[in-house]
Amino acid sequence: MTEEDRKQKVLRPSAARLLESMRDIGYSFESAMADIIDNSISAHASRIEIANDVHPESGPYLAVLDDGQGMSPEELTQAMQHGSRSPREVREANDLGRFGLGMKTASFSQCRQLTVVSRKDGELTARCWDLDLVVEKDEWILRLLDEEEIGQLPHVDRIGPYGTLVLWQKLDRLDALSEHQDEVYAAFNQMFSGARPHLAITFHRFIAPPPGDPPRKVSMLINGAEIEAVDPFAQLSAPNSDAHEIESLRTGSGDIVVQGFTLPHHQRLTNAQQVAMELGSSLIETQGLYVYRARRLISWGSWLGMARRAELTKLLRVRVDVPTSLDSEWGIDVRKSRMRIPSAARARLRPLVERMTESARRPYTYRGARQAAAPGVPLWERIKDRGTIRYQIRREHPIVEALQRAAGTRSNVDAVLLAIEATLPLESLFSDVAESPKAIRQQEIEAEELQRLLAAFVEAMVPGKDTLPVTIAEAILATPVFSTQPSARALLAGLRRIEG
Repeated sequence: MTEEDRKQKVLRPSAARLLESMRDIGYSFESAMADIIDNSISAHASRIEIANDVHPESGPYLAVLDDGQGMSPEELTQAMQHGSRSPREVREANDLGRFGLGMKTASFSQCRQLTVVSRKDGELTARCWDLDLVVEKDEWILRLLDEEEIGQLPHVDRIGPYGTLVLWQKLDRLDALSEHQDEVYAAFNQMFSGARPHLAITFHRFIAPPPGDPPRKVSMLINGAEIEAVDPFAQLSAPNSDAHEIESLRTGSGDIVVQGFTLPHHQRLTNAQQVAMELGSSLIETQGLYVYRARRLISWGSWLGMARRAELTKLLRVRVDVPTSLDSEWGIDVRKSRMRIPSAARARLRPLVERMTESARRPYTYRGARQAAAPGVPLWERIKDRGTIRYQIRREHPIVEALQRAAGTRSNVDAVLLAIEATLPLESLFSDVAESPKAIRQQEIEAEELQRLLAAFVEAMVPGKDTLPVTIAEAILATPVFSTQPSARALLAGLRRIEG
């Protein structure tokens, strides 16, 4: 033994304690499921089936079956090893793996027994990690299943000429252990109610490839029901989004590709489309950067410190594609659900984000400018004065002038108008428009009331006249209160003869 050897000591970790500790590194059920699917996609699967049931002997289980390229006995043994690949290794562009830990840590976060069965070149192989056995022996004991044991596993008969089956058993983390089968199925249903939308958005570019992506499509099913892609950029819907120019930025050892999308204004959408766009939250909460690694969604719904969430930018979502070659620089974690933007990339991204957020204001600022220039008789006006903004009723409006004439004094009418302006519920209006714009509906005007209102406008604008110039008639009909009423034109024609 050399002097240097005497200064060193090999400290092997306790298999039992390390594996038990690794169960709690932050996986949720849906993120664990996504990690298993990553392996299927990396294996070039075109169909991935997720199923759960109760085996008559071994109890509740969860299975993920794919038709990927499969693994030989040696490849499967290596895949079951913790840290089977180094994060420093150069990955293929479409390889969703990272540390060689995902399948094991994701599985152990939800169950105590992980079995993987794979077929390749006609050879069927199975390997099993049983945490109870590892804890009992405190050794890294991987079980090699024989033909009889493999034949007893659920869904093993459904593996094709090439493909892999992942089985979770001893589901102690899934709240699915019960003597009553109904409770087990209820627990599974509850878990999948959250997993389905998570997988639908995480892998949406594989389930339904958008324009510009490789056409390779991956079908995903949960208990036989297809997972439908959730497209956060509304590229495949009608009406679709306004796609910004694609930008390519060189950062570090690779290029990131950035493209912004301005979603359609809510008035162009149905209620169902509006709800779908909100992604289970709200447009304000889901604006921002959507960061992808090899087309797999990693992070979304945040500007990551480069902008603030705002009402006027709630329609903007920016897609950022990061290649696997930048994994280390971007700090992609083992769960592939968190990352950090390196300073060089942040410096390149920030000007793009600022330009895109300015562009995203157009659906709102355009609509506002158009309304202001419309040939109507607006009752309210917006006044910007010394950095402040206020809304007030137009004192020169024909209805206001008619009220003043009827009251005989301007001061009494002004007092009422000031009270209305002072109590305008701006905060409630802002909140309602931000949260549920399509739910806002002003009270419908009955035909009789609409006729009285039109008569008041006409008398205020052309008092004592039998005829009405067409320019004034069009101005009245363009006023917001009348422009949405189909019967307004006919009612107006019945009040005065329109000339010109």
